[in-house]
Amino acid sequence: METYLKIKDIKLWARVGVLEQERDLGQLFSLDVFLWSDFENCTQNDDIKSTVDYSKLVEILKYQSKKICCLTIEKYSNEILKIIDEEFQLSKIKIILTKCKPPITGFDGEVSIVRVFENN
Repeated sequence: METYLKIKDIKLWARVGVLEQERDLGQLFSLDVFLWSDFENCTQNDDIKSTVDYSKLVEILKYQSKKICCLTIEKYSNEILKIIDEEFQLSKIKIILTKCKPPITGFDGEVSIVRVFENN
């Protein structure tokens, strides 16, 4: 049975964008995270130490995102994957990183990148 933990709509502030203003002022991003791990021990024994501490994950991502400054959402998504992998060493990570209000004239939508990382 495939089991993963999903954390939806983590609000992050980061200085990411092609426009200098985006990198100077920063802007809001939304992040959905899917984490694959061996949850069997937690499932059987209700052992909190054998699962992912998602409150710690959210805290780390919010803190680290304030330090990130880059041009592209692609680079930012890669930094997020590295942060999660270094902290938790999971078998598989999927993220959906969304730029909530991209500064594009006449466009009210969102822009997202979906990334999947697997440890072999």
